[in-house]
Amino acid sequence: MSSFYRDVLGFTLLERDPDHGGVFLSLPGTSHTIDLFPMGMLGTSPARGGTPLVHIAFKVSSYARLREAWETLNALGVRVDACLDHTNQRSVYFADPEGNRLEIYFEKADWAEIFARGRGDDDHPFSFADAAPGWD
Repeated sequence: MSSFYRDVLGFTLLERDPDHGGVFLSLPGTSHTIDLFPMGMLGTSPARGGTPLVHIAFKVSSYARLREAWETLNALGVRVDACLDHTNQRSVYFADPEGNRLEIYFEKADWAEIFARGRGDDDHPFSFADAAPGWD
């Protein structure tokens, strides 16, 4: 599983934990961004009836980087489930090999003002083939 995060998403392997079978991965310029361990090795599963984790989101620095991430996912055969315009951000949704839901997104510089006005998010699908005024 760590190879997906390394080879597809660009994470760097920081450390292996041979005692527990896990790995520590990071994105450029960060320390432990995500730690992957076999189920049950470091505690218990979430309590029944608790709030489940829906997905993990990773922010990129520009719309061009979002497009690049989408192109990389497609080139490596990763199925993109949706590209959605959330008014304040655009997001690309997909899953890792174990079915964990992931999102890569780019947020407009004025995202806080958009939220304050009431962003009116209708989750509109978008295509990178279309013009993107206000995003580039």
